[in-house]
Amino acid sequence: MFLTHANKKNMLTRNIIIIILIIIFFAYTPIVSANNAEKYKYYLDNWNQKIKIASESLENAEKELKNGNEIQACIKQREAADYGIEATESLIMAFKISGSTDDLSNIESGLNKWKELKDFC
Repeated sequence: MFLTHANKKNMLTRNIIIIILIIIFFAYTPIVSANNAEKYKYYLDNWNQKIKIASESLENAEKELKNGNEIQACIKQREAADYGIEATESLIMAFKISGSTDDLSNIESGLNKWKELKDFC
C-alpha cells in the first residue's frame, strides 16, 4: 500500500497531536501529585494540631468538673468537641487524598462521638 502525500501529512499531524497530548499528560501529572501531597500534608498537620488542642481542652474540662465548675467544664468540653470535629474531618480528607478510603467507618464513628460530646452539655 502506497501512502499519498495527504495520508502522510494526516498521519504526521495525528502523531504530533498524540505526542503533544502525552507530553501534556506527563507534565500535568506531577503538578497534580505535588498539589495532592501539599493538601495531604496540610490536612495531616491540621489533624495533629487540632487533636492536640482537643485533648488539652478535654483535660481542662475534666479538671473544671472536678473543681465543681460545671459551666466552665461544659465550655471546655464544647471547645474540645469543636477541635475534635475539625481534626477528624481533616483526617478523613487526608485519607481520601491518599486513596485510603476502604474503611473509614472507625474514623467516621469517632467523628460522631465528637459530635455527641458537643451536644452533651
